[in-house]
Amino acid sequence: MGRQPCCDKVGLKRGPWTIEEDHKLMNFIVNNGIHCWRTVPKLAGLLRCGKSCRLRWINYLRPDLKRGAFTESEEDQIIQLHSCLGNRWSKIASHFPGRTDNEIKNHWNTKIKKKLKLLGLDPVTHKPVEKIDGDFLSKPNDDDRRDVIEVSPRKNDEKPEEIELNFDETNDLFNDYQMLCESFDLDSWLNQESNKSSIGETNSIINQQWVDSVDSFLSWDNFIH
Repeated sequence: MGRQPCCDKVGLKRGPWTIEEDHKLMNFIVNNGIHCWRTVPKLAGLLRCGKSCRLRWINYLRPDLKRGAFTESEEDQIIQLHSCLGNRWSKIASHFPGRTDNEIKNHWNTKIKKKLKLLGLDPVTHKPVEKIDGDFLSKPNDDDRRDVIEVSPRKNDEKPEEIELNFDETNDLFNDYQMLCESFDLDSWLNQESNKSSIGETNSIINQQWVDSVDSFLSWDNFIH
């Protein structure tokens, strides 16, 4: 079962408090004290909820309420308590007489967190955090690892890069080959080797001499680029 509502909110006033309402609430509590917040609105003559009266008194009207900027010693104490208690603002506020939990929470979120970040501390864990060019350094996750580009080897279906020769180099190579064919006498080569007993040996020698002649005549540098 849930908690019962503090009062019947039908016909009650909502929104900002007026000066007249503040005076009624202050006069009643100063003269009679606080007995039960559910009965305070009726006894004080207010058309307000008991919870609204309690928050108005604690956060704005009580005499011992401390207002103003937080001192450095108070901020250091808040940081120390937050490292032990976390975001339990009501327990932290109990160590600061006159300060409200809401005021301490707002001061933490607006100023102290930024102060810790400038000092290189994590506001949640209160541990040092490495910084590079003003940004917090975090460990790479799986998404960051996927962004790494790896150079993959060339696939088998990819065509190798073709070597292109310009027109002058091709023309010079053709002229050299034509001159070789004109100066070479095939009949004289065959007559010199007619005494060989084996036709196969003759052909192999002719082929070897042909290759040697070509190697000595042509410049193979034109083929290598």
